[in-house]
Amino acid sequence: MAVSVENYITELQKKAERGELLYIGQSLKRIDDLEKALGSPIYTNDLIPRNTLYAKLVLSKHPHAWIRSIKVSGAAAHPGVRAVLTYMDVPGINESAAIVPDRPLFAHEKVRSTGDIVAAIVAEKEIRAMEARDLVEVEYDPIKPVFDPIEAMGADAPKIHESGNVAKHMRVAKGNIDAGFNEADVIVENTYKTQFQDAVPMETETAFVVPHDDRLLIIGSMQSPHNTQASVAKVLGWPLERVEVIQAVTGGAFGPKSDETPGDVASIAALGALKTGKPVLMSMDRRESMIAHTKRHPSIIKHRTGVKSDGRLTASRVEIYLNGGAYASLGVMVIIRATFHANGPYEIPNVLNDGYKVYTNDTYAGSFRGFGAPQAIFAAESQMDEIARKLNIDPLDLRLMNMLRPGKRTSTGQLMDDSCGLPECVDAVVRSSDYRKKVAEYSTQSGRVRRGIGMAILHHGNSLGPENNDYAYVYLNVDKHGIIHLGTALTEYGSGAVSGIAQIAASVTGIPLEHFVIDRPDTDKHKESGATVASRVTVIGGNAAKNAAIKLKERVISFAASLLDSNPEKIKLADGYAFSTDNPEKTITWNEIAKRSFKAGVSLDVVGYYIAPKCIWDPDTGVGSPYNQYTFGAAVAEVEVDVETGELKILNFHVAYDVGKVINPAQAIGQIYGGSVQGIGYAVMEELIHVDGRVANPNLKDYYIPTSMDIPDKFIPILIEKPGSMGFHGAKVIAEPPIVLPGPAIRNAILNATGMEINGLPITSEKISMNYAQHE
Repeated sequence: MAVSVENYITELQKKAERGELLYIGQSLKRIDDLEKALGSPIYTNDLIPRNTLYAKLVLSKHPHAWIRSIKVSGAAAHPGVRAVLTYMDVPGINESAAIVPDRPLFAHEKVRSTGDIVAAIVAEKEIRAMEARDLVEVEYDPIKPVFDPIEAMGADAPKIHESGNVAKHMRVAKGNIDAGFNEADVIVENTYKTQFQDAVPMETETAFVVPHDDRLLIIGSMQSPHNTQASVAKVLGWPLERVEVIQAVTGGAFGPKSDETPGDVASIAALGALKTGKPVLMSMDRRESMIAHTKRHPSIIKHRTGVKSDGRLTASRVEIYLNGGAYASLGVMVIIRATFHANGPYEIPNVLNDGYKVYTNDTYAGSFRGFGAPQAIFAAESQMDEIARKLNIDPLDLRLMNMLRPGKRTSTGQLMDDSCGLPECVDAVVRSSDYRKKVAEYSTQSGRVRRGIGMAILHHGNSLGPENNDYAYVYLNVDKHGIIHLGTALTEYGSGAVSGIAQIAASVTGIPLEHFVIDRPDTDKHKESGATVASRVTVIGGNAAKNAAIKLKERVISFAASLLDSNPEKIKLADGYAFSTDNPEKTITWNEIAKRSFKAGVSLDVVGYYIAPKCIWDPDTGVGSPYNQYTFGAAVAEVEVDVETGELKILNFHVAYDVGKVINPAQAIGQIYGGSVQGIGYAVMEELIHVDGRVANPNLKDYYIPTSMDIPDKFIPILIEKPGSMGFHGAKVIAEPPIVLPGPAIRNAILNATGMEINGLPITSEKISMNYAQHE
């Protein structure tokens, strides 16, 4: 044993000299890998006992109308119905709003979209609740609706809210925009449009509520248990401590489960449980979910860019109009990120951006993976290719001339340091895709079937940034068997990020990952740690885990030193052993340490905390440093297009991301695969269609999402490491950025293949063939 420990100490010293970290950079198995593979996780709907009641929603039949009366007697008399809930059943505040208090839980005076909840049925069987929905009689007095965000900003537009139809205006103003355009040799103007996209998580929004001992236990599918707790307490008029919320295993989220809908389902189930005294399950069906939860904002983005004849950018004027639907939601934060990123990852001396989150009578939009970046970068990167075409410059060369690199400044004036890995990302995908050779090869094409190659690049501000309230707690509780229970209010919903912060804790403590388990987030046990959004778990939660792990390691070393009769300064922890560097024969296993500490009454339980440094920026001009660090990325797409039928094949996709420090390569690459495929769906097929405010395709028969058949034949993900200033050993976010680049890269590849500028998503076969017919 002594020899192996001595050898291991030598190896540890060599790793330290090379700057390597224990367990970091290794593709360790996720803590929940086996149970996911076996199908054994317990989801909310797996918990339901026989005496449970079921709730279903009654949604508005009009996009904009006064409510004159609501009659529920017919529904209440329907067999099996135990309660019909309306605004009159709310004992607290009838509100379900994330930031701006503009959205009622139950509509009462007015409906503003067909996603508004008018009533809910609670019944003994789900089918009975569904039958009774049609028996609620609502008398409406329709009001003229408005669906276009620019039209909604007009003086004569119908007022959706008394405060006006602009939920949020965001501005970035740097330099002198007029001087920048006067300096330009060429000015390029274009308008770009994007569509509603639905998250379609495999599991819809669900909450199970059990009344007990003058309290409520809520178990549900969500991203932010404390937000759900606050929503329910507000509706009930209760103090927070009477509401316990536990996040169940969650079958996907992508953003909407961090917004207002989890509070809706939990509050309605809670009202039903209090009214009936029975457990209540509120689980949206697919139609309810796709209509009632938040979606990705459709956008209209206008670009006016000044450029010198050699390709140097002098000015960028961008106007962003996000169709927010009827309510603000987290969309007031989405427009901030979109406006910050609207000019793309380029140094431009003169910038003026105006972003508007606008109310319309469509169903509402809010939080969704990418958080405004997919719309903003689609427009910015499409504009770059249009500039290159205008100047007859290769799009790559135009980007190399203007893109961010150490020493350059963003559109907000933030100085890029050595953590800017954009040049390395671009170089990686150019070489991987053989970009210049393909450009030359495809330049002489003709005929019906053509190939093209296109690229797009990005910078992505990490975590919450400008909100300046970016913190987390992580708990490490040790039982007598040596199992370390990692607890946090940050949630896991498929990404593996919480397992990643356990890997960080394992690295810091020297205790192998197999000794860790992840407890369910529980508002009774875990302090508020902010919403699990903006890919912040690894960066913010990882630092909190590091803080907790340092505390645990100190306690373990102190206790192990007493057991080994050694100086604590000489004790090391590695691979589940504590040993003395003076005498490697003095060793003790982690399990033995835990057992003996438990017997001695020595607690090893710790709590870690981290809050990100404040981001300094001017809220009036947007100038400054709104994010502490950035993820950088570059993608090259290669396509084949039949210009007559519009058939599009994505042949190859090469993508590189500067992730700072890779915690777990397999998980990082998994996020790149998943996000990129979701981005391909956004680029070429996904669209939640609204017709006069009504969702026309709220089902998976008519709403198309990518399958394995839509994945490119050749998909090459590349990881670049340029450590940032904030994450654990420089780690940066990776979950959100991959959804951003496929849209503009594919659009630019189609432009290269066909010469057709298609400035709106999704780029469907119909759109290609129609554009070709007009082009000819």
